[in-house]
Amino acid sequence: MLRNLLICLSAVGFLAGCVTTKDWGEAVLSDGLDTMPVMYCTTDNSPATKADWSKATVVKESVKDRLYESGLMTLWHAKPYVIHITNNDTGVRSFRAPEFLRDVAILKAVYKGKAFETPCLNALTLASGTTAELHVVPLKPGYYDYHETGIWVPFMGEWATSADVGVIYVQ
Repeated sequence: MLRNLLICLSAVGFLAGCVTTKDWGEAVLSDGLDTMPVMYCTTDNSPATKADWSKATVVKESVKDRLYESGLMTLWHAKPYVIHITNNDTGVRSFRAPEFLRDVAILKAVYKGKAFETPCLNALTLASGTTAELHVVPLKPGYYDYHETGIWVPFMGEWATSADVGVIYVQ
């Protein structure tokens, strides 16, 4: 039964195009922006477009050996932030924070030198040695987790994390 489930999940992942194979038996996530339908995102990004980005606070986070370096980000709502996420690991790693990314105004995401204006994000998946930037203005106080993706299948969601879990605290 478990074997059949794993075969089914692998087939769905390959058919959906969310994984590629490096060699036999090894599947890895593709790097880039993991977007979601706009109906799940903040539709008013005006706090991000009106923010004074020259006064934005830079917050840095990195992942190595599947562990987040700080594991805690403390932010203030209605203030602009540039969040730098660096993958110092040898494999592809993700920064998945769907609830947080739904509750922020996103000006842009920058990955591999390319800016994506007001994306509707679910996660960022980073190749080894790369850094991504998120230009955000938190809209709601609260606690949000961020983590590495373990098993994620399109349309079925995330099933497990495979690494450390961090917390974003918005005051």
